[in-house]
Amino acid sequence: MESSSVDIPSMTLRDWDGIGVHMRQAADVVVVGAGINGLSAAALLATKGRSVIVLEEQPEPGGAVRTAEVTLPGFKHDLFAMNLGLFAGGPVNAALGQTLAQHGFALVPSAKPFCSVFPDGSMLGVEADVERTIANVAAVAPEDVAAWQRLTEQLGAWAPYLIGILGSDLPSWSAVRTLLKARKQLGMDGVYEMIRLALQSTRAFTEENFTSPKTRALTASWGMHLDFAPDISGGALFSFLETIGGQLFGMVIGKGGAACMINALVGTIEANGGSVLCGQRVTEFLVEGNRAVGVQLADGTQVRARRAVISNVNPRLMPDLLPAQLRSEPVVQRARTFRPGLGTMMIHCALDGLPPWTASEAASYNYVHIGPWLDDMARTYTQAAAGELPDSPTLVVGQPTVSDPSRAPEGQHVLWVQVRMLPLELADGRSWDEAGEAYADQVMAKIEQYAPGLRARVLARTVLTPTDLERANVNLILGDSLGGSHHPAQFFFLRPVPGWGRHRAPVRDLFLCGAGTWPGGGVGGGSGAMVAAKVK
Repeated sequence: MESSSVDIPSMTLRDWDGIGVHMRQAADVVVVGAGINGLSAAALLATKGRSVIVLEEQPEPGGAVRTAEVTLPGFKHDLFAMNLGLFAGGPVNAALGQTLAQHGFALVPSAKPFCSVFPDGSMLGVEADVERTIANVAAVAPEDVAAWQRLTEQLGAWAPYLIGILGSDLPSWSAVRTLLKARKQLGMDGVYEMIRLALQSTRAFTEENFTSPKTRALTASWGMHLDFAPDISGGALFSFLETIGGQLFGMVIGKGGAACMINALVGTIEANGGSVLCGQRVTEFLVEGNRAVGVQLADGTQVRARRAVISNVNPRLMPDLLPAQLRSEPVVQRARTFRPGLGTMMIHCALDGLPPWTASEAASYNYVHIGPWLDDMARTYTQAAAGELPDSPTLVVGQPTVSDPSRAPEGQHVLWVQVRMLPLELADGRSWDEAGEAYADQVMAKIEQYAPGLRARVLARTVLTPTDLERANVNLILGDSLGGSHHPAQFFFLRPVPGWGRHRAPVRDLFLCGAGTWPGGGVGGGSGAMVAAKVK
């Protein structure tokens, strides 16, 4: 097996050399950051006739959505995000789906989105079919079938209102109207139950509804995708939506890699007269009369915005991009308190076969969760928050070639391993550059416990530590892959911090999008769509 140091190449799906040579100096809208939300806002505005310039510091667009051959030629790895389900069902794809398809955007659905494996060699999986999923629950945890059916019915009744809130700016009259509709259809008790779910911990939710430790772990593992350990308030909502929703809404990935979505958004922008310019570092937002009028680049170039500036930048970084005379204002300084979530490591492997899971059916799922139990997940969070390397990290093992074999040579596979959660900084004083490879060995050894013989199938491996994540995308502060913690104190109408809500900075015509704004992390494009609707 080869193990490589990190040197992330440009996307394999499109050559970005030469972009930015012919840069215009003004546009209706200037977008800073070519992540999913910045590109979504730009594409929506460009198709409405607005002139748009997108400026990106990295040599290629995509932010936390990038595809590259980082192990061996022919093996296409989604470096960070893989699941495109939120985007597929979101407002940007609804508005631009046909256009994006013309520019190469194609989705591959998953019949078996995710499962959890357990030390006794068993597994519990959610399929994109309610009856098959219930049969899986019945085989492993028959005592939880009735609760699973009840929660499935509950999500069906609640979905229009939960989705309505997630798709509305907060606070807004749209959100109020959604709640009023919910009250009419569900009664006040139903509304109270939804609010309670939004504030509940995953442990409380799972213990209230399930008896089997395996059903509880299957559900709680989704909280660990964000920064919701089992005992953190607010984790129940996401776990409920993803676990129960997985059988109703399924999961999709991008054909040939998630970068097909990025390429399609860029193609849409360019086809409508806009520009996406890479290798362009913005050093300051230009403000005149408390109104954003453009940006200044590292080389001194000014790019003027006639209508608005949109920032797809982590809110914590925003104060240093504002003019010096504004940085000391209390409302501006408040953005510096925006807290990151804990860190993430990515491990990418080229394989000559799928992992030989002891629970053999796990080889047919796109995501395999290894927790394995709520207490392990809780201990992982506590250790990581204290700067210690977790002895049993929660793992999300992605097997994209199960449904999209085009990502690897015939008969071979790519493995996508997300390690959750890790310290932002190590308490023993070591850097992640020093600790990364050895800890990745520990992670692979843990997977080997559930898939004996995996090590022999690994042809090459590349490790991206939390430090590497920040190097690849400045918004991933200290390796926080979430773009900011999702704990209740900085979520919903409080995201990112008071005074910076409703996707607006404390400067007129300077709008915010990205994971650090509502509705938070995930590859959905929702905040980009909300900002595009404001700018018009």
